[in-house]
Amino acid sequence: MLNFFVPLNSLGYGVHSYNLLQAYERYVSDDFAVYPIPQWELINEQTKRWVERGNRFRRSDPGITINQAPQLNRFCGQPMIGFPVFELDILSEYDQAMIAGMDAILQTSRWGKKVLENHGIRRVHIVPEGYDPEVYHPELSLEEKRKRIDRQGVTFVHVGKFEPRKSSQELLFAFIKATEDAKCRANLLFHVFNPFDPAWFERAKCILDNYQFRREGNRFMKGNATVLIPEVRLDGKMDKFYSLGEFGLWASKAEGWNLPLIECLACGLPCLTTDNTAQSEFIRKEIYPRELVISSRQTEPAKEGGEWWRLDLDEVVGKIRQVLDDPDRHLKMQDACQESIRPFTWENAARKLDAALKEICG
Repeated sequence: MLNFFVPLNSLGYGVHSYNLLQAYERYVSDDFAVYPIPQWELINEQTKRWVERGNRFRRSDPGITINQAPQLNRFCGQPMIGFPVFELDILSEYDQAMIAGMDAILQTSRWGKKVLENHGIRRVHIVPEGYDPEVYHPELSLEEKRKRIDRQGVTFVHVGKFEPRKSSQELLFAFIKATEDAKCRANLLFHVFNPFDPAWFERAKCILDNYQFRREGNRFMKGNATVLIPEVRLDGKMDKFYSLGEFGLWASKAEGWNLPLIECLACGLPCLTTDNTAQSEFIRKEIYPRELVISSRQTEPAKEGGEWWRLDLDEVVGKIRQVLDDPDRHLKMQDACQESIRPFTWENAARKLDAALKEICG
C-alpha cells in the first residue's frame, strides 16, 4: 500500500494533492492511505476514507511526501519519494540536502527536473500538473462572449496571492494604465487573497485610491474601468469564477506549478502570460499564440535568494490594450490555448505517477 503524506487544504499544493489522489483512485488504484499535513481542510467522505486507511500503516510501504523541501525528511517509507515545491532556479544548501536524502524525486515539469539535476540531484521523475475536463471547460460560445463584451466591456480574470512573485502590483498598475481613457470599457476580476499577508487588501486598495478609483464594497470604479477584489478566498467553484471573464491575465516572475493558469486556459480564456520556469510547460511554443506571451528577458534578485524574471510594465500595458482594441481577434485564440494544455489532465498525471512508481519500486 502507498502512503501519501500530503497537505489537504485550499492552498495550491493542497489542491494539487487532492486532485492527484482523486485521479489516482479513479484511474489507477485505491490501495493507498493519506496522512494529511500540516492541516486538514478538505473534509468530505472521500478524504475521510483515505485517512481511515492509515490504520493499515506499515513503515516498509512506499511513502510519497508533497511539501516544501525542509519538510520532506519528517516522514517515512521504503522507498521514500519526495515531491518538493519550489519556484526558483537556486536551491539553498539545506533544501538540496533534504531533497538529495530521498530515494527518488517527483516534479511537475521539465524545468523543475532540470533545476534539480543542475544541483546534482538525480532519480527525478515527471508527474505533471492537471485539470479535470469535466469541471474546467468553456461555458459560453464565442458569440455569447461577444454579446457579453458588447454589454459590459472586456473582462480579465487573475487568480493568485497578492505578492511580489505573482507581479500583483505590476498587473494592477498595468490594468489602470491600459484603461486610463475614460471611454475604455474594461473589468478586472482580481482574486488575490493572501492568507500569509493580513495587509494584502489594504495594499491593493491604496493603489486604486491613489488613482482616484471610487469604492463600492469590493468594487473599484473609475470612468468605465472596474476592478473587483474579493476580500475572502473563493474556495471551490473556481471554474464559475473563470467563466465570468473572456481573458486571463498572468505575469508571474517564477512558478513551480501554476494551477490557476492551466485551469483558466481550460475554461477557454486566452491568457496574457509569462513563459518562464515551470509554467512554460503549458505554453507550448508550437501551439500557444506568441502575441499572448509576455516576454521574460531580464532577471532581478529575488527576496528568497537567487533570481526571478522581471516584467516590462510597458509591454504588459501594450498587450492589454491590444486585447481591448480587438477582442474578437483574441477570442479566436481560444482553441489554440486549450490545445496547448490538452495533455495536462489529472488522469494523465495519475497514470504518469503510476508509471514512475513502477520504475522506482521495481
